Amino acid sequence: MPQSGETFSEENANTEAGTPLLGASPGQTNEAEQLHGQKRRSKKQILPKSLFFRRKKPKRDQAQQANNPYALDELEPKEKVIFGINVSMNVIGRFILYGLLLLILLGGIAGGAGIGYFAYLVSNTEPPSQAEMAAQINRLEQQSTLYYASGEPIANVQSDVVRSVTELDEISGYIIDGLIATEDEYFYEHPGVVPKAIIRAALENILKGSGTGGSTLTQQLVKQQMLTNEVTFDRKANEILLALRLENYFSKDEILTAYLNVSPFGRNNRGENIAGIQAASVGIFGKQPDEVNLNQAAFLVGLPQDPYIYTPYDQNGEIVDIEAGIERMKEVLYRMYRNQVISRDEYEQAIQYDIAADFLPSEPPQEERQSYLYQAVMNGAIEQLMHLNIRDDGYTLEQVYQDDAWYNDYYFEAAEQLRTGGYRVYSTIDQAIYDQLQVSAQAYNDELGVTYDGVYTDPETGEETYYVESVQTGMVVIDNPTGRVLGFVAGTDYENNQIDHAFQMRRSPGSTIKPMAVYGPAIEHNLISPATIIPDTAFVQEYEDGSTWAPTNYGNAVSGEFMSARRALLRSDNLPAVRVYEELLEQGVPVIDYLEKMGFNPVDSYTEEDTQNLAFSLGGVTTGPTVFEETRGFTTFANGGQYIDGYYIDRIEDAFGNVVYQHQAEPVRVFAEDTNYLMVDMLRDTMTEGTGRTANEYMNVPGDWIAKTGISENSKDIWVIASTPQITIGSWIGYDSRYHDYTIDVNDGFGLESVRSQIYWSRIVNDLYEKQPEIFGTERRFEQPASVQRQTILEQTGTLPGRTTVNGQAIELTGPTREDLFKVSNPAPPLTENFLFNATPEEVASFWNSVIASQQSRQRQRNNSNNQQNSNEDENEDEANNDNPDGDTNEPGEQNPAGPMPEGNTNQEAGAAGLNSVVASPGP
Repeated sequence: MPQSGETFSEENANTEAGTPLLGASPGQTNEAEQLHGQKRRSKKQILPKSLFFRRKKPKRDQAQQANNPYALDELEPKEKVIFGINVSMNVIGRFILYGLLLLILLGGIAGGAGIGYFAYLVSNTEPPSQAEMAAQINRLEQQSTLYYASGEPIANVQSDVVRSVTELDEISGYIIDGLIATEDEYFYEHPGVVPKAIIRAALENILKGSGTGGSTLTQQLVKQQMLTNEVTFDRKANEILLALRLENYFSKDEILTAYLNVSPFGRNNRGENIAGIQAASVGIFGKQPDEVNLNQAAFLVGLPQDPYIYTPYDQNGEIVDIEAGIERMKEVLYRMYRNQVISRDEYEQAIQYDIAADFLPSEPPQEERQSYLYQAVMNGAIEQLMHLNIRDDGYTLEQVYQDDAWYNDYYFEAAEQLRTGGYRVYSTIDQAIYDQLQVSAQAYNDELGVTYDGVYTDPETGEETYYVESVQTGMVVIDNPTGRVLGFVAGTDYENNQIDHAFQMRRSPGSTIKPMAVYGPAIEHNLISPATIIPDTAFVQEYEDGSTWAPTNYGNAVSGEFMSARRALLRSDNLPAVRVYEELLEQGVPVIDYLEKMGFNPVDSYTEEDTQNLAFSLGGVTTGPTVFEETRGFTTFANGGQYIDGYYIDRIEDAFGNVVYQHQAEPVRVFAEDTNYLMVDMLRDTMTEGTGRTANEYMNVPGDWIAKTGISENSKDIWVIASTPQITIGSWIGYDSRYHDYTIDVNDGFGLESVRSQIYWSRIVNDLYEKQPEIFGTERRFEQPASVQRQTILEQTGTLPGRTTVNGQAIELTGPTREDLFKVSNPAPPLTENFLFNATPEEVASFWNSVIASQQSRQRQRNNSNNQQNSNEDENEDEANNDNPDGDTNEPGEQNPAGPMPEGNTNQEAGAAGLNSVVASPGP
């Protein structure tokens, strides 16, 4: 309704389409011209506001009106009649509604209901003090901070919000007057809220489902800085209460200054988010806030209503469709004219102004530079916030991870939360451990391999890039009982290479996969024991397309031996691992389930499709794990067969100290205790006498260590992972190969691939032990459970000594023997003809033919030896007879002690098989 002293006419009413028709009484123009550059501090005579309501938010994809909606076009007589009828009906309707609402409100107030309900809504709100409110409204950026485990800060999170603080007297009067005219025309009169505006907004919501909003600038400031964006009655009530309190504590100029410094203004020409009028005027027009012209001021004033709809730039700083922003600018100009801030002539000229010509050209964004530690902890926090958002929205991680676009949406949402939300992120990183790891890695990195350089030519553009490729390294240290990451090395030259080689880079695990995916599951399912004999013989897999796969051991070797699983693992031979894995697949063992229990993501790390390929047993993968993932998976063996989730983000608190994330995880049983201890004992041998012995020789740290090494195809990836009961330390070295495919070359002058990586690992571990010996748990040992027993077995069969039948011939084998570990529930098996694991009939026959041939050979040797001995005795007897003319002989009944033994009773060593055997007559 028109206010007292105002007049209503067709010229100052909006049409149904939202087009303002302007009119100003004579004599007003000069006053407006005199006042347009001044900052208003007193009540002004205001032209009547339209009783028609505009659309809430113009969207980029909505069709825009072809004609200028703010031009002063003349209407046809017929249109004027229709327009007059519409105006009359709308005015009458609104009078009725306002009257009804007024009666309702008066009735409620009379009855105390309104006041009572308001009091109920704010009953749980403790009003903040003046100091608290000052801190909140002037909090220009809710800066998040990352912390070490000790609580010492790592760094503040770099925000992509560009903001600079400015004072009110450094801001153009166009901006101030335009803001007040557009957002809060009664700003200098109201006590923080305008009841009429609230009622109007409520009616719009009832009648149209949307409205122009009833919030004053004071309320908007409260909403931005002190409340959430949720739409509830109690939040609105608290908003009103806080706005009234804010006006009581602070002057209008202080409130206006805070609003202009904290409000978002979209993006600048580098694609950076901007907040505050100073960053907006500089980032969009290249001018200070007191230098902008009328149109530039109007454009800036219009941005906070919906900054990412009206902004002229996208996230890359490129100019986008600016039509919505221009329409918003014209709306601001009209409101400025209506409120007598500018004259009609100024308005007419302004709506014809080409604002697009004033936008700054696009510039590349400034590159963020921090450290591997900052990068890792920040990314870890983003991931946890993202997971919280996904679950809050009712989705699962699996759903989102399978859709790249969906994943990116959640990721960038969480990143924005972290950058602007004032979070405190507490990591598990021990500062002393982390710092020591960096010093050691830098000191020994030059001993890992050759640095290459060259020029890369883009095949499409022909552009040339000079590059330098050095050996990179990643290392992670995990406290086994808790899963806490104590420290890590993500690289040694962040300035030139920001790739995180500890938590982000994914590579082939090489042979480090064998304990987790091959031998562990096979022992768990009682397919093998450490003593099981497996052929290390040639293996060829044929595919339907006619291609073949013929793996070999390191150095393209095939030993042709029959060896125990224990020996195959400590040597890290490939062919026995392939045989075991082939049987796992034949038996339908769900290897992927074991890997998921050990924390490997089935989308990013090891896929189910990966696990169905025999090459997976040797580290053949699509993407592969990170160093962190592979290391924490290995901790399963150090934790008695239970997976304790490895983590490096401990908790996250919001700006008010509320814990929004706290790491919690229950141990997951992966392997039974007996299975796990058999694996631990096998991995001990790897450290002491197997492929990890170089690390053991160079290491000065005592304790009960288990280990596994790994080399991927063509030596692209070199791994060492080792554990005590207390700590696990995993490392990787290799080239990033961003422009050329480089590998660790055994002929580059730095020694064998595995040797150099183990020496590197050992030196870093030695340095860490010298500084932090307590973290290693050197006094602890892996304890053998009661469910594991020692048994004596034949060394070459892995079975109990005994008799079996081969081709109808009974053979008894008795030695040599040794002790090995077995489950009580799955003891050493008896000797059988087919004791070899997953062997071909030809390989079984080859073994037994060797045993029989060896027995026969030794039998002949024994017979020859006995015959020779008898011959010598006969000669000696003849000589004795010649010396004894009386022909005396031995005493009656004395047997010849050297006489031949009956056939079949001679113990023989079974040739190549190294067995003591007795070949008996055919039997059952």
